[in-house]
Amino acid sequence: MDPIADRITRHLLRRIRRLAVLDLYAHATGAGLLNSRQIEDEKTTGTIWSISTKGLGMLAGDRTSARRLVARALKCGPATEDDQEEDNTKTADPWTLAVAEAGKATRTEAASKTQGNHRETQLMLGLLRDFPLQPNPVHVAMALLIARSVGARHADLGALREVLQRPNPVVMLKIPVSGFERQFGLMLEDSLIAPFWASLKDIAGGSALSAHFRESRTEKLRRKVITASGRASASVSDRTLRRQLSTALLGEAVPVVIADETSVSVRPQFSAAADIVFEFTGFDQALIAELLHVCCGMPPRVSLDRMKTMTLDPAHICLDDLALAVRPGRSLGAILEALVSLAAEHSEEEDHDDESDKTGRWNRSTKTSVKGKTKVISVDIIQPETLATGKTTGTVTSNAGAVSGASSTFRVSPTLRVETLSGYGEAQGWALDLKADLPLWREGAIGWDQMSTKMLLSGPPGTGKTTYARALCNSLEVPLIVSSVASWLEPGYLGDVLKRMSAVFETAREHSPCIVFIDELDAIGSRGGGQGKRHDEYWTTVITRLLELLDGAMKTEGVIVVGATNLPGKIDPALLRSGRLERHVMIPPPDVQALAGILAHHLGSDLAAVLATAPGQSETHIKDPSPRAPNIAGACRNAISPDMTNEGRQAHV
Repeated sequence: MDPIADRITRHLLRRIRRLAVLDLYAHATGAGLLNSRQIEDEKTTGTIWSISTKGLGMLAGDRTSARRLVARALKCGPATEDDQEEDNTKTADPWTLAVAEAGKATRTEAASKTQGNHRETQLMLGLLRDFPLQPNPVHVAMALLIARSVGARHADLGALREVLQRPNPVVMLKIPVSGFERQFGLMLEDSLIAPFWASLKDIAGGSALSAHFRESRTEKLRRKVITASGRASASVSDRTLRRQLSTALLGEAVPVVIADETSVSVRPQFSAAADIVFEFTGFDQALIAELLHVCCGMPPRVSLDRMKTMTLDPAHICLDDLALAVRPGRSLGAILEALVSLAAEHSEEEDHDDESDKTGRWNRSTKTSVKGKTKVISVDIIQPETLATGKTTGTVTSNAGAVSGASSTFRVSPTLRVETLSGYGEAQGWALDLKADLPLWREGAIGWDQMSTKMLLSGPPGTGKTTYARALCNSLEVPLIVSSVASWLEPGYLGDVLKRMSAVFETAREHSPCIVFIDELDAIGSRGGGQGKRHDEYWTTVITRLLELLDGAMKTEGVIVVGATNLPGKIDPALLRSGRLERHVMIPPPDVQALAGILAHHLGSDLAAVLATAPGQSETHIKDPSPRAPNIAGACRNAISPDMTNEGRQAHV
């Protein structure tokens, strides 16, 4: 192994061992062998361990009986004295050396932190450290991958140290192994890579690199680290990626880490921003042999000779496969056979993905398309219709189209515009003002912040909120991006939900100026405010993300946001504050005059024939188009009773 890679490997294994020892102490505390408290009673200052009364009782006899009692309390078996003596005669591997060095550091740390019964506490901690700690194969594999990528890039640790000691270094690691990005994020959070506990913030405002809802060890003092995912940024445009990187670099002085597990070349934006880039080809047989040596004590030469007789392609192994195959007590043959089977399965999946990509097949149930190994979230975009050609470019589901209140899908009339709508009141005026302001904004005469660009439409089902969005698209002559809270929540898992939300607004920024229409906004609910609402933390995160996206849309010129809801009272008040959906327009059920306009629009060229069937209509009225709306209004008045409710009017019509 390269000397630099060897030093980095031993350093990372020491950190892994240290966390394993801390977890063992926490387990012993739960078993009643140790007492723990925070320094100065502050959660983030560190932990002090001291022996408990139960633990003192176990030390009354000789060492062998004490070890037996501790093993029973922990529900596990320690290594015997003979095993330890035999281990000392073996050739030291990286893990053994890391155990010895981490043990010295941990004993020193424990001795300085414990109070009262110092000698007994140190005896108990020594007994606990006698218990074998099975190396985590995924952590060990990550340590080997990172160490080799560093060793391949830098022969001078001094230069590397100089870069890492800067206030805001930008470091990129590109290792094409499935699962690398998530595991790298997890290890950053748990202080297994850097000498501090990290709190990760995604560069695009998406889910953390670790895919964690929140950090698991809340008592730790953490430093903020901005992260970027090569896999997540694969579908992001160059312009958007440049903006995200510049925002991160011009913000507060914190480290920026880019993790990329894709097999494509490094994007130029990442290369330009990174102070240092580490690359490695991924798993090979030599690395697998070293992994088995560290985790299972198997000599590397034996593992390599065995792999030569098998059809094992390490390039198709992912990190999760190691957790499945490298199990305690398994023989070398069993481990390698499991890896061969898993690698072959991945190879077949990749071939299937390639075929799907060639045919351009879409997975309509999840609205994702397969492109190589990257899943790209699909967002529905409707282009405005041109009045000159009357060409329609898509379909739209309209509540106003079915006056009974049921949704129906139809081809929209080419004349559908805000100017021709009826019954929208203030919403129509808002749209016309926006139409007048857009040319001025394009010319630079007014700023985007001087315009009203966000609105919430509310009203009963069937009042035409979706039709309004389509008409606004045509009137403003800008694309319409259609989404809904129901489609966001479809995956259920918080990380996927946040990604779908972010994808909508990311697409809007790429197609600005445009309109984002968010249907069923009431489904996002309101935050519980700490009052015991079920899954309150989940919904708080979702609403907080939407607030961030709305603010971001306000700061990004060219994005108009229209929300729609049947139940405005269920929406979190923060979404309706200034800078978000600050304009709220209620659309009531249509009155007689509005019904006349709606019928005139949908009847189109059939209007004259329908009017001819109305009682008391003369040929003059039929041929003269000017009084057509009054004629329809009269027919509506005759058909609808004045004392009928709004719901009854809709049902009757």
